[in-house]
Amino acid sequence: MPFSKKERSRRDIKRSIGWYATWTVLSVIIISIAVCFILSLPIWRIRYVQVVGNNYLPEAKIVNTAMIPQGENIFLIDLDEIKNRFSKVIQIKNIKIKRKLPHTIVINVDERAPFAIAIIGGETSLVDEDGFIIARQNLTSSMYKVNITKYPVIRGINKKSLESGNRLNQSDRTFVRSALALLSKFVDLGTIQIEAGNKEDIIIYIEDIMKVKIGDPSDIERKIKIVKVLLGSVKGKWTKVAYMDVRIPDSPVIKFR
Repeated sequence: MPFSKKERSRRDIKRSIGWYATWTVLSVIIISIAVCFILSLPIWRIRYVQVVGNNYLPEAKIVNTAMIPQGENIFLIDLDEIKNRFSKVIQIKNIKIKRKLPHTIVINVDERAPFAIAIIGGETSLVDEDGFIIARQNLTSSMYKVNITKYPVIRGINKKSLESGNRLNQSDRTFVRSALALLSKFVDLGTIQIEAGNKEDIIIYIEDIMKVKIGDPSDIERKIKIVKVLLGSVKGKWTKVAYMDVRIPDSPVIKFR
């Protein structure tokens, strides 16, 4: 008994679907094989590691920390794993790892820059603007090779108050950062020393001559503005001033010798 027109149509549709499904599967297999072949070519093997953005950290140290195997397929490298290897390198603030086809891995580092000298428990340290200790002792021979006379000095930091042993606590770093940002507008930061051991009686020295009693960290912006005015009022007569006192901003005092 011959098929009806409707039955023949259904049969043709089933054949078409089967034909397309077969060729789709075959196409996927062929394409997958082609992609695997292309990606396995020697051209994709890592040959170079490029480091950019480093001003202080030696390139060799960064490359050694990354531990990127030469000859590895560039597409099989786990970039997140490489990035995690730098998590304990405190001198690095941020890092980006990317592939540069066909055979180069680029490491872009954002380093922590020197901001101030901190005397912590009798030890001389170098800190960045976020309060992280990026070098200890022998600063002139460290990788930063800093001229310590160019940086402000913060004294009296308690070693036990450090966060995780490598960062100034929040109150210290907030005060220091704010005070120095304000002072930098009219004083060379390299001439400043901050005695911050007693949080209720902070003292700032300018050029080792001018002693300024700040008191507690509150209202620091107003206090520093008053310091600027007072300095202007005794211009040329600093050696005759015993100290300035802005602990009570409404009643600032200049004590002459």
